[in-house]
Amino acid sequence: MGDLVKMMTLRYRFILGIGLGILLAARSPLLDKRQSRKDLGLYGRCRAVVRAIGDASPATPISSMNSTDNKHLLFVGVMTAAKFLSTRVVAVNRTWAKTIPGRVEFFSSQSTEVPAEWNLPVVRLDGVDDSYPPQKKSFMMLKYMHDNFIDRYEWFMRADDDVYVKGHKLETFLRSINATGSHFIGQPGIGEGGEEGMLHLQEEENFCMGGPGIILSRETLKSIMPHISYCLKNLRSTHDDVEVGRCVRKFAGVDCTWSYEMSYLFYHDFSNGTAFTGNLHTPEVWKAITMHPVKQTMHMYRLHAYVESQLMANKRLRTMSFYREIRDMAVFLQEVGPETYDNQTQHLGLHPSLMKFKAESAQDVRPWEFFSLSRYTLEDSKSAITRPMMTSIAEAVAQGIQIINSDAQKEGRTMVVKKTKWGYSRLTPSHGIDYILRVILTYRKHKGSSRSVRRNIHLHQSFGRIEFMEDEQMLHGREKRLDRNLPHPDPATYGVSTNKKSHQQPQDTINFIVPIAGRLGPFTRFMDNFERNFLAPGENVGLLVVLFRTSLIDDPSEQIKEAVTQVKSRYQDYDIRLLHGVGDFQRALALDLGASQFPDAALLFLVDVDMQIYTGSLSRCRQNTRLRSQVYFPIVFIQHNPDFFKEPHINPLKIDKEQGHFLGFGYGVVCIHNEDLRRVGGFDTSIVGWGYEDVDLYDKVVSSDLTVFRAPDPGLRHIFHPVVCSQAQGEAKYNMCLGSKSNTYGSSLQLIKKLQEVRENRADS
Repeated sequence: MGDLVKMMTLRYRFILGIGLGILLAARSPLLDKRQSRKDLGLYGRCRAVVRAIGDASPATPISSMNSTDNKHLLFVGVMTAAKFLSTRVVAVNRTWAKTIPGRVEFFSSQSTEVPAEWNLPVVRLDGVDDSYPPQKKSFMMLKYMHDNFIDRYEWFMRADDDVYVKGHKLETFLRSINATGSHFIGQPGIGEGGEEGMLHLQEEENFCMGGPGIILSRETLKSIMPHISYCLKNLRSTHDDVEVGRCVRKFAGVDCTWSYEMSYLFYHDFSNGTAFTGNLHTPEVWKAITMHPVKQTMHMYRLHAYVESQLMANKRLRTMSFYREIRDMAVFLQEVGPETYDNQTQHLGLHPSLMKFKAESAQDVRPWEFFSLSRYTLEDSKSAITRPMMTSIAEAVAQGIQIINSDAQKEGRTMVVKKTKWGYSRLTPSHGIDYILRVILTYRKHKGSSRSVRRNIHLHQSFGRIEFMEDEQMLHGREKRLDRNLPHPDPATYGVSTNKKSHQQPQDTINFIVPIAGRLGPFTRFMDNFERNFLAPGENVGLLVVLFRTSLIDDPSEQIKEAVTQVKSRYQDYDIRLLHGVGDFQRALALDLGASQFPDAALLFLVDVDMQIYTGSLSRCRQNTRLRSQVYFPIVFIQHNPDFFKEPHINPLKIDKEQGHFLGFGYGVVCIHNEDLRRVGGFDTSIVGWGYEDVDLYDKVVSSDLTVFRAPDPGLRHIFHPVVCSQAQGEAKYNMCLGSKSNTYGSSLQLIKKLQEVRENRADS
């Protein structure tokens, strides 16, 4: 029996492949006419079809790929008023109106004036004004449709200007119905609770709610048209949709569709004022053909962008399914070889699996990252889970549940996500994202009671083909290289004067403030880096070194002072200063003292001597910092302990997961305007020594009206140095110090290797 099922499945795929080949033969433009179809083979012909589908414009609805003429399927009349022309009408005309398989026109009062440059298809109805309720406008619009288009369209729709319509989905829905009969389609209504008896409806009578849209077949519109005058003269309520329904029932003999599905296909959101303003990744939005109400134009554009993104995702999924069928067919037909089986099909044709990627060595193993509702653990660090991460995880769960519920009617149950407890994610750039999720589900039986269950869900989101896009800014203005691997410079080597800065200067000067106490070696390295990357090339920067003496016998303060003096003598046009601090070293006090030397509008870059900084960070500092608006806290790449690097040729400043990682919870480096630093309260100068003053400042900025911008900055690299933690610092700072120290040992893979070495040595001994 199993062999029979397998054979039937392969036969089905064979027929599918033949069908694609026949489709291709009928569409010769998809192939290069100089190439013989015979030479392509079945595999090549199918590839051409997939390529054509995949290369179509993302904005083109999938339904437009069909050969059926859809220009005369549907006429949509949108009721509006003059006051909404510049807002709702423009938004509808720019969004969903373009997806309708037919024609869309807007109907307003006789006195409506439409500027010609707006290019809007507005119909001014004779004898109609914009007063409410709009019974006359509604019936006159139906009359206009009949008199001008009754023989040109199969279906006619009455819509409001605050409804969103999925044109592609509406076309599929209408093509499934015999248009020759009398149909009256929409969400059935019987009135609100307080309107009982006021609408004059009998017990089994209803009407189609006007908000989500009303659809009439050609026969239905023909049946009521001779009686429009009668219907207008015999209005029994103030609701135009109720009166249209009464007219259709009396003269066409049909009621609005009594069907549960219509409540979500023609969807009306009853939440007052908040409809479609929040999360759009919901079953209601997925299932709906029309959605009402969308009161604000910004939300209309947002909703349209979401629907279009879903169309693009479905189109990519369709393309991926074709690749999988082609790969399966090629294997079945034994057309697997270098001449017929390209790498793209081999790659994209793999079916979803957590085992897609097979590492060839320990270095290639992709790590799993743990997350919960409050914490996100990266490969080598921990941080609070961010809103984008939560959104991404929630969407993955929602898509997984959507797949589970695809056979809900057959299984007699529906799964609803109650809570995501925790999970693991893994990114493989060449294949996609893997998820292992622990979720609490509500198990709703269609017959019987509901209950909560805990389940593990395994998901794989496949990546499609690589898409290339041109960026105008990158084409016309390339950023300077981050890493200048140059020796200690003589300024003349760079072809610039030592006394004049470059004539082509950015507008804002970046003023570096560096606190220092002892540590001559790191300071010398920092000054070499600063001179090589900023002073010699003529960058618009300044430097203030805040120096504290130490109690050591060989205190290097004089050597530090001499180093600053020498650099100042070589670059006399630059603002390079040395400021002496008094008393024991306090980083908060040193930075606060340094900032006091600059005007309010000055742009400050607060760094430490262990940093290696490259020119790309200057542009990011300027771009990501806004006076009275935004502060830039870059995420710094910190170097691991070099003792783990066994190869002598390794560049300790190279960004590599084995040599370091971006420290997500470090806030010591900041780019901020001096005025904003003062506004949030500055540094807490009561904090002694190193540590915690950066977290304190970060908390102050977050609590203010300023925006915090955080991003990994590849131009900021923290050179490893031994960390010494003392319990004399206090428990909180001591634990913080231990946490920072543990993150400098090495990567997870390196630590595993070290542990294996220790175990092997113990076993040998």
